[in-house]
Amino acid sequence: MVVLLSIYKYLLKRILLYVIVFYIAISLIWILVRFAPGDPALTSYIRIITPIGISISPEQLEALKKKAIVELGYDKPIQIQYIIYLYRVFTGDLGISIYFASPVSDKLRELIINDLILIGPAIISSWFLGNYIGAFAARNKNIDRILVPMIYILTATPYFLFGLVMVYFIGIEANQYFGNFFKPVLSQTDIRSFLTSPSYTTFIEFMRAYTLPFLSMVLVSTGGWASGMRSLMIYELESNYARYMESIGFSDNKISSYAFRYAINPQITGLGIQLGTLIVAGLALSSVFNYPGTGIALIYAINFRDVFLIQGIAIYYTLMVIIFNFIIDILYIIIDPRIRYGFIGG
Repeated sequence: MVVLLSIYKYLLKRILLYVIVFYIAISLIWILVRFAPGDPALTSYIRIITPIGISISPEQLEALKKKAIVELGYDKPIQIQYIIYLYRVFTGDLGISIYFASPVSDKLRELIINDLILIGPAIISSWFLGNYIGAFAARNKNIDRILVPMIYILTATPYFLFGLVMVYFIGIEANQYFGNFFKPVLSQTDIRSFLTSPSYTTFIEFMRAYTLPFLSMVLVSTGGWASGMRSLMIYELESNYARYMESIGFSDNKISSYAFRYAINPQITGLGIQLGTLIVAGLALSSVFNYPGTGIALIYAINFRDVFLIQGIAIYYTLMVIIFNFIIDILYIIIDPRIRYGFIGG
């Protein structure tokens, strides 16, 4: 009971910390948008309410500007504007996207699903695969000589460059040997058809376009995880407790299993950091494969100066990183015995 209470207090403190971090982050986003030169939020809103294809006079433009000021609440004191912004964020009212001509919150729901379909499996697959390869290489010196150069090449390769290589050599050149199975571009239609009408046909069509961006993200990420796990395993296998276990007759497999349990903890922490890296990777791969996630949407938003969409995506990225790190905090309690013993001790 005491242990559960200690864990509850610990998680409560972490939640409070993440709430403060989220509050500071969305406040900084508001400051950057509100006080940016040229007032991009006001300019964006005027573009939204301006009739398309109709030339307007300076007087009409001034009238639209006054209307936009009222609609955005810019006629109110700055502290009231800030409170209105916070209320809209927490109620999901993130404004209207210029590029998509729809509420940002509605569009984000669709984009987030697409992100989770690609980034979620890529994170999990690369983490497990990379840790297994890294641990295997650390235990087998002959295999290590073969795997290490491959690991370093994957680690040093940018996501977008690896994606371009995959598109050219597999999506174009080698595709003729696969019966043109692979599609170099994954469209929203492929995803929507599979999600709304799941069948063997829609699944195959989806996988034709999904395979290349998925493999690009997984293989490059695997190199990073494998490199980290290899270094951690070598350190653990050369530590005093491992040498002592060896001296009293423990098998190599038993020693490796203990070493792996200690080496895996920093890799779990790395998941939270890796999420930010994979968001950047999503931006790069979106431009290569035209993947309909938040990455390609952010590129469109920047090109069209769609400030409300940029603001919404920034808030979403912040929230995803916070949620992911909180999940890792919970995993640490479950996996790391030292943390559990710390709760027992006080």
